[in-house]
Amino acid sequence: MTLLATVFNLDDTLVDSAATWNQVITAVAARHDRSWTRADWAAIQGRTTWGAYLADRCDGLTPERAVSECVDGMVDAIARGTFGLQPGAADLVALAAELGPVGIVSAAPRRYVRAAASASGILRHVQVIVSGEEVANGKPAPDPYLVAARKLGLEPGQCLAVEDSGPGIRSAHAAGMTVLAISSAPTEALHLAAQHAADATLAAKVMCRLWVDVYALSR
Repeated sequence: MTLLATVFNLDDTLVDSAATWNQVITAVAARHDRSWTRADWAAIQGRTTWGAYLADRCDGLTPERAVSECVDGMVDAIARGTFGLQPGAADLVALAAELGPVGIVSAAPRRYVRAAASASGILRHVQVIVSGEEVANGKPAPDPYLVAARKLGLEPGQCLAVEDSGPGIRSAHAAGMTVLAISSAPTEALHLAAQHAADATLAAKVMCRLWVDVYALSR
């Protein structure tokens, strides 16, 4: 089946936001008299349930309020220019837009996704956004990527998913998409990706090759 669209994860795949997210969540936990550890941070990577996880560790904090407080902190950080795109990400998204429609699938709320994509200049290339609040079952379930394909009017097999985390890779693969993983370190689900690259610059070269290879196989 021919590839016709590209769907990107946002955090760490395109924007260099991990350290800021960790700082913001740590601050929210501290305001509720709780510590936030490395193990806690590792437990939420790529997962839509991160708000519930944080709320479970903070007395009197609901998942909705946990998410709202964290998004407030992240939107403020965006306004202050605290973080930006990963090196090569702008060119990668521009290339994808030349090849076909572009979508974003994120475990984060839409308010944050739009703010980050707008501030970094990539929103103009994006036709579809699927945020963590829009699906009952988030990553690693296939639902977010299935919704993205439906919004694009395509079959999942016609979409290339670009991801960095294990749950994200599993989600896109389970949805039936071809997966390009961007990871500089081993990831537990890396074997499910059709290809991987160490960074966004190298991923652009791999993306072109995947488009050609999948087209050739469909002939």
